[in-house]
Amino acid sequence: MIRTTLIATLLLGATALQAGPPAATEGARPEARIRQMAHYLEAVADPQRGVFIRAYDGQWYYARVQDSCSRLTRSAALRFEPSPGGYFDQNSALRAGGWRCLIASVTLSDGPPRRHAGSP
Repeated sequence: MIRTTLIATLLLGATALQAGPPAATEGARPEARIRQMAHYLEAVADPQRGVFIRAYDGQWYYARVQDSCSRLTRSAALRFEPSPGGYFDQNSALRAGGWRCLIASVTLSDGPPRRHAGSP
């Protein structure tokens, strides 16, 4: 029994060593928290993927949802559910068209992409 446990432990350790450290994604931004979410200025949906949020201080953030959120459209009615303490972060959720979508990450952003004249 002890021998089997020891072998299993060694195999798990060898697998972890082979995998190495996780690769850093180039250009990745650190996690952020939006304070005073009740006073946000603007929200622009990124359909099915996330939301650009302009906070009360003018700073833009991007909140990415955990899974595809089919009701998250450009015209969806949005309601934000901050985490305990009133912060909007990776422990928060948003409601789009009545559906609850969990947040995977919140990062600083340059804002939503500009739309060209005549595009939908």
